[in-house]
Amino acid sequence: MHIEREIQKAAEILADAGNAVASCGAGISAESGIATFRDVGGVWDRMNPAEVGTTQGLIDTLNRDAGKLVPFFLELLGAFEQAHPNPAHKALAELENMGILQTVVTQNIDNLHLEAGNTDVIEVHGNGFRLACISCSYTESRDRRELVSEIRVAIECLSEHSLNTIMTIMPTCSRCGALMRPDVVMFGEMVKDIPRAFEAARKSDVMLAIGTSGVVYPAAYLPFEAKEAGARVIVVNPNENPFSQISDAYIPMNAGEAMPRIVETVKGLKQKTPVS
Repeated sequence: MHIEREIQKAAEILADAGNAVASCGAGISAESGIATFRDVGGVWDRMNPAEVGTTQGLIDTLNRDAGKLVPFFLELLGAFEQAHPNPAHKALAELENMGILQTVVTQNIDNLHLEAGNTDVIEVHGNGFRLACISCSYTESRDRRELVSEIRVAIECLSEHSLNTIMTIMPTCSRCGALMRPDVVMFGEMVKDIPRAFEAARKSDVMLAIGTSGVVYPAAYLPFEAKEAGARVIVVNPNENPFSQISDAYIPMNAGEAMPRIVETVKGLKQKTPVS
């Protein structure tokens, strides 16, 4: 496969688009330093999903052995604290500014697409920096770094003898006073806004599948839904093309390298196009 040819092909497809949609997986966040959950060496290789992947499991583990989870929490907090939108996030925001990309559907919970500048972001697994009350369901969004810093300081202030009070570091609801949890999808919970994600896919003229393994459903159906409705499909993934049977262009590169090159090529094509 000739990568330059595939980049050119992807750029030509996007240059003619006006309603592109990007479906993004963990790969794009990994380039910002946020560990994936399912890959080798990822979170689920190191932690038992039954202990931290469900609301009740997490509460039970915290009550039984909170100290076990403190290193895990601090590692996640450190990653979220240091993360920045990478060149792939910024390239998607640039495609929106050019009037090409309309919607980003993401499986990631890190808020980086919004921070990069995309405005219509469908977060099917939720947002770790939007808090939801466990009692009245009230939600509020918080600044990522401020919230991480608050929780980190609170954890570090806990002594070894007071770890059983770790639940008290969680923010409380301003409406009813109950605990608030990150508004993210845990095992056994319904994904969020998936009907709107599928509607966006069906209306798209181009579907970008970026950094996704194609094994997490229902999000993995989105490129197929778009293709069936007539869209062209571009896949950016350094390891494999999980949508090989439907892709029109495949770039086997990290998104942070591929997306800026695609955008620059689109710009060049747009400059050559005569204005009617």
